[in-house]
Amino acid sequence: MAHVYQPLVIQFLAKAGGAATLHQLATEMAAADEAAVSFYSNKIATMPVKVLKDRDVVTKDGDLVSLNVGSMTYEQRAALTAACEARVAAFLKERGIDIWSGFIEVAPVPGNVRYDVLARDRKCKLCGRGPDDAILQVDHIIPRARGGSNDPSNLQVLCAECNQGKGARDDRDFRN
Repeated sequence: MAHVYQPLVIQFLAKAGGAATLHQLATEMAAADEAAVSFYSNKIATMPVKVLKDRDVVTKDGDLVSLNVGSMTYEQRAALTAACEARVAAFLKERGIDIWSGFIEVAPVPGNVRYDVLARDRKCKLCGRGPDDAILQVDHIIPRARGGSNDPSNLQVLCAECNQGKGARDDRDFRN
């Protein structure tokens, strides 16, 4: 069991009494994957929590996010939960399950292609920082959300800050 996923699956199965659905295993895996938790923490902080904070629905103190309401009764919590579940269900019915693809990497850049692009570019093509002073990422010049591919001709190296700032709204090639 050289890979971490194998003992984790066995651990999850043991905790579940010996059997679990793939969905249950995936849920446990997601909770145990610190990289995924960090990714979602950053996504949540920069989009839904920021918007809710700007609309004065929540407050954020460090990592703690709180609804801007006093204490709620059981009935109030149940009504709010039901209203949110209905809103999510309506959204899913209207847009389909693919709405989650904006959060997840549906077809990640293969490791060998990522390596080749990092070796080719060697530093952020926007700000010039290198691996000694920045986290480098492989960016899609034409974002995948707008039809861009994982072909190396559509990929460039950006540092994490530049890549996050660019997002899917820009299709400029910074390699020139």
